[in-house]
Amino acid sequence: MATARLGLGFVCGLLLTLLVLQTLVFWHYSGEGSSPLIRTRPTASLHNAHIDQPWHFDTARDANNIALTASQCDAAFPKLYAEIDRSVKLWHDKKHIITAEDTSISWRRDAAFRLLIHNNTLRILETKDAMNDAYRPRVLAVMNQLHNALLGAQVSGEQLPDIEFAVTVDDMSLIPNGNDTHAIWAFTRRLVDRDQDRCWLIPDFNFWQGGPPGTGSFYEAGRRARRNDGAVAGKIPKVVWRGVAWTNEGLRGPLLEKTIGKAWADVEETVWENRTNFMELDELCKYAFVLHTEGRSWSGRLKYLMNCDSVPIVHNLDWTTHWYHLLVPKGKQQNHVPVKRDWSDLEKKVKHYLIDTPAAQRVAERAVETFRDRYLTAAAEACYWRRLVEGYSEVAVTPEIYDSSLVGEKSLRGISFEEFVLLGTEWPSPAVTGR
Repeated sequence: MATARLGLGFVCGLLLTLLVLQTLVFWHYSGEGSSPLIRTRPTASLHNAHIDQPWHFDTARDANNIALTASQCDAAFPKLYAEIDRSVKLWHDKKHIITAEDTSISWRRDAAFRLLIHNNTLRILETKDAMNDAYRPRVLAVMNQLHNALLGAQVSGEQLPDIEFAVTVDDMSLIPNGNDTHAIWAFTRRLVDRDQDRCWLIPDFNFWQGGPPGTGSFYEAGRRARRNDGAVAGKIPKVVWRGVAWTNEGLRGPLLEKTIGKAWADVEETVWENRTNFMELDELCKYAFVLHTEGRSWSGRLKYLMNCDSVPIVHNLDWTTHWYHLLVPKGKQQNHVPVKRDWSDLEKKVKHYLIDTPAAQRVAERAVETFRDRYLTAAAEACYWRRLVEGYSEVAVTPEIYDSSLVGEKSLRGISFEEFVLLGTEWPSPAVTGR
């Protein structure tokens, strides 16, 4: 009987202990107090203080995140938006607000279209010989890039302004010369042509997919390139280049001539018809030096070369893109080796860095750090598109959203991106009626 009473007392004591602990937990989480025996949970103020801690971009975590917040975009890519800032300043200085008439593409024969962004969604207003075999891949690539960026804004809670604008996917904008107010979004602009300053630069179609069939997306190509990562001193001690000469004979022809028979160079012209001298993009990364050349205007090759952890060699450029201002030719942040357009110093530069491998390694590491790991990521691309929409809206009129030609009916202008992709033809399309 005594044993039974003892057991009953033990159980009662245990229950009482549990009741006390339960009370303490309730007391703690209801904000009435805390106990040194229990892991504390942050109060609202402490939690907010934690959120307010500086956010830092982490490549492994954030490189493919297209839904960074606007403040995270600023923190991650503070140097990315120079071209946008330049364009905004240009139109402010002109004291001209970009109108719907300024987005006309009547001056283009082909490869152009007009778009409307409304409520973070993309609508196609007009295409002009843009859906032929030559330009369709570029058109769909650009629209998908922008569509992705708008989805990222939606997820991050950022409401972008409504804008109406024109785009060309040609290698050259061919924007009208002289005292003109047309504005267009383009891949590149020529630095010595002041008329082309009116171009708003966008990430080119290669950021979606621009390599040969089987290359995959640009970011997949980057993952394959990493398979050949290694110290510069352990790579093939040559500068490598593959391409066709005809796109810029005056530049590429002399390169082929100056590198014939050179032990430090593996430079060959590719014949696409039979794939003579063809080399996969990631194979280039096996070489210590990767060489960039402009083509008909800019060339998309440079971003692919930046996927390597090799030393990029870049000649003096006539054309720029939305990220070329990040190229640093000298100093502690040097991230490429500059050479002259006539290649007269190419051999000297290559031989110098073949001897000074520590310097070559530093350049390669800065290139990876700046471009592959940060400014040429999917996150950076999405942030740029969203900032471009914001910047453009500062100097453009608020567009008409609804079709004014439809009396008594409220219908959005143009066609949705989703429907356009399925339609697959020029817009307006005679195959679609009732709009």
